Amino acid sequence: MFHVPPSKVTPPPVPPEHIRRPGLEAALERGTDAALTLVCAPPGSGKTSLLAAWVASTRGPPTAWVRLEPEDTDPRRLWAAVLAALTALPGVPPSSRLHRLVVSRATVELDFVGELLEGLAALPDGVRLVLDDVQHLDRPAARHGLEMLVRGPPPGLRLVLSGRRDPPLPLPRLRLQERLREVRTEQLLFTRPEAAALLGRAGLRLTPPQVDALHERTGGWVAGLRLAAVSLRGHPDPDRFLAEFSGDERPVADYLVDEVLTGLAPEQRETLRRVSVARALPAGLAVELAGRDDAADVLDDLVRSTGLVTGTGAPGAEYRVAELLRSHLVADLGRHGPELVARTHRRAADWWSAQGRPVEALAHARWAGDAGFLADLLGRWAPRLVGVGELDALDRAAAALDADAGAEPWAGATVAHVHARQGRPTEVRAALRRARRAAPRGADALAFRTATERLVGLRGGTGACPEEADAAADPALAALVHLGRGTIGVVRDDGRAAVGELERGLGLAARHGLGALERQARCLLAAARWSVGDVAGAAVDAAAALDGVTGEEDTPWTAVARAVAAHVAVLRADPDAALGILAGATTAADAALPPALRFALRTAAGGALVDGADREAGLLALQAARAELGGVRAPAAVEITAALLEHDAASLLGHPAAGASVAGWLASRRPGCPELHLVRARTAAGAGDDHAMRHAVAPLLPGGLPPGPAPTLVEAWLLETRGRLARRDRPGARRALRTALDHALPLDARRPFVHAGDAVRALLVDQLVGGGDRAAFVARTLAARAGGAPAPSGLSSREHDVLTRLPSLESLDEIAEDLDVSINTIKSHVRAIYGKLGVSTRREAVLTAHEQGLLR
Repeated sequence: MFHVPPSKVTPPPVPPEHIRRPGLEAALERGTDAALTLVCAPPGSGKTSLLAAWVASTRGPPTAWVRLEPEDTDPRRLWAAVLAALTALPGVPPSSRLHRLVVSRATVELDFVGELLEGLAALPDGVRLVLDDVQHLDRPAARHGLEMLVRGPPPGLRLVLSGRRDPPLPLPRLRLQERLREVRTEQLLFTRPEAAALLGRAGLRLTPPQVDALHERTGGWVAGLRLAAVSLRGHPDPDRFLAEFSGDERPVADYLVDEVLTGLAPEQRETLRRVSVARALPAGLAVELAGRDDAADVLDDLVRSTGLVTGTGAPGAEYRVAELLRSHLVADLGRHGPELVARTHRRAADWWSAQGRPVEALAHARWAGDAGFLADLLGRWAPRLVGVGELDALDRAAAALDADAGAEPWAGATVAHVHARQGRPTEVRAALRRARRAAPRGADALAFRTATERLVGLRGGTGACPEEADAAADPALAALVHLGRGTIGVVRDDGRAAVGELERGLGLAARHGLGALERQARCLLAAARWSVGDVAGAAVDAAAALDGVTGEEDTPWTAVARAVAAHVAVLRADPDAALGILAGATTAADAALPPALRFALRTAAGGALVDGADREAGLLALQAARAELGGVRAPAAVEITAALLEHDAASLLGHPAAGASVAGWLASRRPGCPELHLVRARTAAGAGDDHAMRHAVAPLLPGGLPPGPAPTLVEAWLLETRGRLARRDRPGARRALRTALDHALPLDARRPFVHAGDAVRALLVDQLVGGGDRAAFVARTLAARAGGAPAPSGLSSREHDVLTRLPSLESLDEIAEDLDVSINTIKSHVRAIYGKLGVSTRREAVLTAHEQGLLR
């Protein structure tokens, strides 16, 4: 009988710094119905500690533990150790035949294993058998007996194998039969909280960002975390250590060489070394970098047998080498000459570029250290990456170029896009100046620079430039060209031309999957449509542009959409929605935004305050926004809308001097705009001068000036309605009101009716009869009372039933018949309704009920 030292067959103690992993222990516990539980992962993954903690913490059957060593490939030593571990268990009674079994000094016959199985089957209770470091059983003689245990285990045996590689057993068959439970590398990697706990147990007090950095560097590999912890103790600069920590650190490198790489075949080591430059490794790239057609097969074998490589999809789809091992292999590759690393990175960049994956291509091109090669790739992919919003990749690529290459048109314009997204106009101008000083690199580069200059408002002209003639060959570049021209159209108040260019750019972006440009086009289209009075279209584009945008994703472009969406909400008498839209913008208060855009955002907020709970604050906000704008020109639609909001606020608050001030400002900025007639008509109406009001508004009605924007026409017809009511021309007033409604309905423009005065609003009640879109619009309009609704009226349920019939043309007799009560009862209910609502007529009752939200 071979001597078996007790340490070989005793479960190891759980290390004091061990981190309990209840989820993995539960997974091990669920394997009680399986023929085999396999724990397979690279060295240093915490396999032994996990099993030791599981064995110590569970109330399962007695556990026989065998720590295997290289000499256990001799089946005599193997089965002597297994037998010693089993017979030492208190659950194996002295009468068990296991005590009478003897391992032959000559050889181990299969009959011995059969007797062992019979002895296990006769035990009164079950038993767990853990074989740790099973990778040492690499000879057929040791394997045969183990296969017998796996194929025909007695009912009470729970077999657990742990090792660095898959044991040579029929694992696929066991998986198919659902008789195998596995714990693999991915499950053993520490999560970020587990890594933090481990480092804390090691006596380290790291900040959360430092823990994040170390967890990312190690990939959650336990040995890597422990090795880093040893080096970090007492280190004077933890941040510098973490920035430089890699697989080439001496303790880590020694461990990787001694414990990991020495167990691999030469072709496996060389393949890993060649592909190590790539963090993400598709099978095709592995073949390209390793220079061997079977590279994917080699990696697949490493995935299955070691866990040093993980697969991220179906076999052959994509691989990843453990991060610390990868960084060690890259350093080892560099010891064969830095030019070899550079050539390998360049091959990877070419491969990724051919696959249409520019982010990965540019990353490898940066690491290749060839500025000319990087600049060429940048030129090929910059429009596309701008189109999909991968500006960080472009920024890193441009930063990697030297001073001369970095000043050429592609790099300079690329950096300008990055700064534009961040709202940094000074840096945008500086980058484009560098691009202009550079030597030309072809028509595409010039077209890209020109489009960029237009997008940020630094170049005029909406017409085609000579360098843009061939831009259509690249859909992303063509879309940028159209967006650039459209932007200039918006800035220059040429809204119709802008809409056409932006629609063409939007179409290209949508067809070719350019999500960032699609959103940008929507933002600009919202502004362009607003400028030509297409409120409904502007609302649709602004909503599409802001769909799914969080505060962190806000850019100056989305600030444009927010400004439009907020002004639409104000026009639709929904101040709460307007303020909500503006509250979602992190850039709205950013001083780096263009002054005209800040003006648009702040005037929308002021208008919402006027219509909400604080008219005085709203007027002050509008006045402050105009003062801040100073002499800067904003688009006409923005200036006119802001002036009308401010003038309306001044009128509502009874501040004629404030109204005159903004009227003068508008006359000086937009001397020929139709809205000046509107301002004069409002002023006259406020002064009670009906004749002057009619004279002022007349040019806006048919036969006067060319038709103005729809919101202007709505208010003009409402003033005409007011004038006809003053002249007691009720039929004419109704006709004028219906015309105003016809202009307002497509826009859902309710605000002009909210501020039209009680007489006009009372006339709206008649439009509730008959149903349809107009009646629904009027109902929403009447409910949108500026300044909030009065207190609830306290109507009874029967009174409310009567109230709901008052907007109809039914007489009180008809209402009584419909409700099956007497006419006197209905009259009593009507008197009670009038008293509770504080009104004296049926029309006033309906109007007040809508304002209080009692009717919808």
